[in-house]
Amino acid sequence: MIGYKSLKSKSKVIVRKKTVIDKAEIKEITDESQNVIRPHQPEQSHEELQVVAKRFDPSTGEALTDSVQKIDIKNIENQLNEKKKMKEKIDSEVADFEQLLTDLKQVNNKAGDKNE
Repeated sequence: MIGYKSLKSKSKVIVRKKTVIDKAEIKEITDESQNVIRPHQPEQSHEELQVVAKRFDPSTGEALTDSVQKIDIKNIENQLNEKKKMKEKIDSEVADFEQLLTDLKQVNNKAGDKNE
């Protein structure tokens, strides 16, 4: 998530584990003779990791409903690995340009010495 570290330091975003109810519990219903009319069905739920971001109306400053985004650790790990690969490539390219610039300046300085 771009900007997460900055938003976290300003208390504008949090991560949490939340139990999400997929299907509410249904209680058993019986008649006067204790015959089951509708059987008990337990609640069905799962846990998920979420990023919760505070939102505000920019024109009034009024708080809006928080933005809740489901997050998958594996997905974040994959994104991080991709960014690290991109960084390695960029670092390599920067090193190439720095070396080329150093060599060009050395050759230019030596050429300038010969012209005098």
